[in-house]
Amino acid sequence: MTDRKPLAVIIEPRSPLAGTLAEVLHARGFEVVVASTHAGAAGLVVAQDKVDFLIAAIPAPGEDRSGAFLEEARKKNPALGVVIMLSDPHESTEGAPATAVRLIKPFDTHQLAHAIDEATGQA
Repeated sequence: MTDRKPLAVIIEPRSPLAGTLAEVLHARGFEVVVASTHAGAAGLVVAQDKVDFLIAAIPAPGEDRSGAFLEEARKKNPALGVVIMLSDPHESTEGAPATAVRLIKPFDTHQLAHAIDEATGQA
């Protein structure tokens, strides 16, 4: 039997931020999948057995939100921890899980760590 690392999915269109998020999650012991779009992430994780954590930028108004919160992954793991990143604190989070932790951009690594802890039940 192999020890499975928890799987985190990052949905962030800006490469520098996605890279920073991946580094932080790797340091916390996660395997990481990065996608620049919600639909792309949904396609990448469809074959995964279980997704444990999602951190996703909310699409701008008018952008495609299909797969935005990895509905299929949440069906496989209702306890999926979710952090949603918002550029506008008043942005609609319609469709997000009720337990999702909101993180307003720009944020620092301490705020990011707190949001991850809160979403994963370690706060």
